[in-house]
Amino acid sequence: MPASIKRTSLTDQATEAIIQLIQERNLRDGDQMPGTGELAEMLNVSVPVVREAVAGLSAIGLLKRHQGRESTVSTPDSTHMSRLFALRILGTSVDDEQLQQFREIVEVGNARLAARNHTPEHLASLHEALDALRSVRDAEHLHEADVAFHAAVSQAAGNDLCELTLESLEPLLRRLRRRVWNGWVNAGGRVEAIIDAHRVILTAIEAADENAAATAMAVHLEQARLGLEESICDGDHEVAGTAGFPPDAPDQATSDVTA
Repeated sequence: MPASIKRTSLTDQATEAIIQLIQERNLRDGDQMPGTGELAEMLNVSVPVVREAVAGLSAIGLLKRHQGRESTVSTPDSTHMSRLFALRILGTSVDDEQLQQFREIVEVGNARLAARNHTPEHLASLHEALDALRSVRDAEHLHEADVAFHAAVSQAAGNDLCELTLESLEPLLRRLRRRVWNGWVNAGGRVEAIIDAHRVILTAIEAADENAAATAMAVHLEQARLGLEESICDGDHEVAGTAGFPPDAPDQATSDVTA
């Protein structure tokens, strides 16, 4: 049981004590917490302090408050982490170059793990994501399909921490994707090369070739780096939504593409 609180910063200490209680009792998602009054007595603090601590834990997704009954334990999802990431990055020196570096570190490792750990269900999801990529007609749908493909790779990797972190950073990575695409097209890049890079990644994962999968992902992320660098040099010149796509996109969607 958590120790009574006798020092200053009562709300922060109550918060830590409640987290400790959840861990000690091995409480899981949906399990009910002790009542506010009981917690106050256990921690030797006032009810308002407990309520403030519970409110803070609810804000980060660790507890869920209910009308007319006690709070329950909750599992924080990517939405809560995404909000924390955005607030943490706000006003810092974290820029798109660092986000790109993050992708190069994590997603290359994810591809390697996906080649090792994938299941038939994962491969089906990856093929579905690749088919969606082949059917895109404009940049916005390209970004959606790209997110889905990389999420499928992350799921196939089987590392919950990597998957949750990438999912949480997705709003920031989506901004990066738009900037990269503008630079890629301004540098003369086409969607066909992007789609083919994803095809090579999937082929390596399906073959359970870890080195080839990591290399294929690294090559694809070099495309992203080229786009980012061009965008920086070009002053972030935006391109039309269908720029970089073939005029016969419907036919292209059902055909194999090559770089």
